[in-house]
Amino acid sequence: MTLSTHQHPAGDVQHLPSVDLTMVATFQAVLSTGTASKAAEVLGVTQPAVSHTLRRLRDYYGDELFVRSGNALHPTPRAIALAPLASRLLRDLQLLSARQISFDPATAQRQFVLCISADAEFAALPMVLRTLLRKAPGCSIRGRQVPVSELHHLLESGEIDLATGNLHRANPSLRRQLLGDYPAVCLVSASGRWAEAPLGTEDFALARHVVVKRINDYGDPVGMRMQDAGIHRSIAMEVANHFVAAEMVAEADWIATVPGHMAVKLSRLFPIKLRPLPFAIESVPVHSIWHERFHRDPGHVWIRSVVRQTWAKLLSHKPLKLLLES
Repeated sequence: MTLSTHQHPAGDVQHLPSVDLTMVATFQAVLSTGTASKAAEVLGVTQPAVSHTLRRLRDYYGDELFVRSGNALHPTPRAIALAPLASRLLRDLQLLSARQISFDPATAQRQFVLCISADAEFAALPMVLRTLLRKAPGCSIRGRQVPVSELHHLLESGEIDLATGNLHRANPSLRRQLLGDYPAVCLVSASGRWAEAPLGTEDFALARHVVVKRINDYGDPVGMRMQDAGIHRSIAMEVANHFVAAEMVAEADWIATVPGHMAVKLSRLFPIKLRPLPFAIESVPVHSIWHERFHRDPGHVWIRSVVRQTWAKLLSHKPLKLLLES
């Protein structure tokens, strides 16, 4: 199907874009594979056919779109700007072409793109992967971290299927589901001052702390709750992830206040112990968000169910309770 010229009722010729679906599909295939030969395999055509369509694309846009570096074709800024439009068009066309939209995880070939923090990726994605290996062996997962300010656009375009986290600053027009909540707990050294002793309010106030400051704008919901409660910490170090924080706790006998589910995972990797906060703060909710466009897409419904069940297990407080009592 080609969009070409259209005769305006008043007699003027209105020129519409002459980009056809072959050009869009070729553009997307080259973008995703990085080579003309692999793009040809994906499309089921010859490599000369892909090269010919690339020339048409370059002539039309007046831009190289893809430049060779080594053995790969890399997108130009213009191609990067066109990418979400092409992805959205092809995805919508797939939905439009389906006589009956269905999703069978046992036979499906689909990549799901999930946006979660790097720490939560460590905690949750292995559990999601186990479900995929068992129930949807042909599907794959891609994790991404992006600023909350970009989520609406990326979810709307389909570049990201689902985002999970606290997400308190996400666009309110997005679909949202509460997955559960988690308490904050303290990490202490397994050989330090609080290894065999309770952690009191005065201990917390006088201790040095290592704080996790993420490099995107998800924010620190635990830190914000402590700040709202008027709780001050003497910060010795700020780091980018909970793994470094746990290592510093073990080495320097400092304290790190972290999400309960991360504390459980970290206690298996580092010589640390878990202690309850010596004061009360609100638990932190975890949500999943997605765009209305994909709300009824069967594959999307399925992966949302997998993510919901994963977080239900991850946020179970029983393992945390056992560790806090040890």
